[in-house]
Amino acid sequence: TQPITADVTVLNSLTLAAASDMNFGTVAAVGDTGNTASVSVGTDGVMGVPSTTGGGARIAIVDDTAATAAQITVADGADGVAINVEINNVVDPTDGTDSFTLAGFQTSYNGGGDTARTAATPFTVTFDSAFGGGTNTLDIGASITTVDPSVAYGDGAYAGGFDVVFSY
Repeated sequence: TQPITADVTVLNSLTLAAASDMNFGTVAAVGDTGNTASVSVGTDGVMGVPSTTGGGARIAIVDDTAATAAQITVADGADGVAINVEINNVVDPTDGTDSFTLAGFQTSYNGGGDTARTAATPFTVTFDSAFGGGTNTLDIGASITTVDPSVAYGDGAYAGGFDVVFSY
């Protein structure tokens, strides 16, 4: 009789890093009761054309040189395996007085086409160990929309954010 050992190594942890945070640049914004204005940053970091539902609601791009999509890098995944992803815990950008609604998420995985995403709705991506030397990328764009106040938004920095959860 010859005893044989059986070994296995488990690596369930993915290595995540925020390569870039989302930034909408500098805008001018005015709210209007019953109407909204929106602007988006694409997964490529390019600002979209602002839109409005009418009335006095407006967003205008003042300077988009700082505009960036969010990018998360994912490493140490198992090749060809589906990874569950979910955007959640969305916090609308605010200065403590005024706020925008953060929604309209779009993702691009490993440079692929854009896909519309809804916060708190899981989706899957497939890890590709041949892509980027084993480091996959998820680019995320979104939009900000004015809310009801019938006043110009106050000058200053507005901060918000969201979590992106990856799991097998």
